[in-house]
Amino acid sequence: MQLQIQGFNPAPGSPVHEALAAVRNGTVRHGAPPWLLAYTPVARMNPYQALTYRHFGEEGFAVSPVLDPESFESLLPLMEQTQGIVLHLHWLNTVLRGARSEDQAEERMGRYLQRLHRFQAAGGRVMWTVHNLAPHDAVYLNVERALQQSVADLADLVHVMSPDTPDLVADFLHLDPERVVMSPHPSYLGAYPDVVPRDQARTMLGLSEDEVVYVVFGAIKAYKGIETLLAGFDRLIAGSPVPRRLVIAGGPDRDGRTRRLLRSLRMHPHVLLHDVKVPNDQVQYLLRAADLMVLPHQVALNSGAAMLGPSFELPLVANRVGVLPGTLEESFTEFLTGPAPDDVAAGLQRADRLLDPDARRAARAFAARHHAEHASADLARQVRARLGSGLGVPVARPPAR
Repeated sequence: MQLQIQGFNPAPGSPVHEALAAVRNGTVRHGAPPWLLAYTPVARMNPYQALTYRHFGEEGFAVSPVLDPESFESLLPLMEQTQGIVLHLHWLNTVLRGARSEDQAEERMGRYLQRLHRFQAAGGRVMWTVHNLAPHDAVYLNVERALQQSVADLADLVHVMSPDTPDLVADFLHLDPERVVMSPHPSYLGAYPDVVPRDQARTMLGLSEDEVVYVVFGAIKAYKGIETLLAGFDRLIAGSPVPRRLVIAGGPDRDGRTRRLLRSLRMHPHVLLHDVKVPNDQVQYLLRAADLMVLPHQVALNSGAAMLGPSFELPLVANRVGVLPGTLEESFTEFLTGPAPDDVAAGLQRADRLLDPDARRAARAFAARHHAEHASADLARQVRARLGSGLGVPVARPPAR
């Protein structure tokens, strides 16, 4: 029989087939029906979801992907085979994607909220993780904000990654403290291959041992502040006797501003550009070759890169945005004092203090404290406790807008 790996591509019967297999295995494992936790949208390139759910099975959950975010209602017939079904929503950007007008966006929002209300009326529970201030590619921001608030209002649980989150989003999103669970973003320790030493990584990337190497890792988009970083980097190298190199790696979007940025990066003599999605087994070469990771975002809430860098013992240079000031420690982080190129240049210069084994050890210790072994188990236990308390029992809900 040909081996088939489920949960990566939609197939006939998805998502029920994947969920049913998870429930059967959970029942065998625990000797009783588990809770089914179905999550969507599914992101495979980033190990975040795998790390988040790593220990949910030990807390009585069967975890299963919903590859088509619109298909979650098809799981309801499995209710009798489980303790209950929890729909865990992550990013909401798929709901309005493709809308060609604000009216069409509102219509799509209304249909989606109706499906969520039907799911809850049938006994399902809904949990939402607040990842972003707003979808990065938002076209109809007012509708996106209304969607976020509507999901926050109907959700049985709202997961935040920092105790600062409710205050940070308060200007446009009210979170009921009775529904909030706080559990941090896990680090990426053990999530990527990590066997290549620094000297070999630098040789493979064509970097010299005496260069100070900064890395920016993740999707390349103009809004991420890379333009300002590049201007600040130019100011720094103009007056620095120390050789420095900037490595920027990740898949770009198709925005015209991003295309212009890519042209500038390709032509820059002190920049190495790798403008493709980086396979997991190649991440180690980019990060082990670097001295510092730069987080150039000027607007953000959470940051996976802030957890990725320390997982490879990389100190950080970051803007004071979102949860970062309350999460990162100055023992391995240099915060920029402002968004201007001169601020960036000065911050990169001050970050030379982090070119030190103590800073790398502090970064590693931070990653260890946020290991998925701790973060996943913590979130699973909190969710399990809330479910056990009866939170989310269907109640009368206002009609969807």
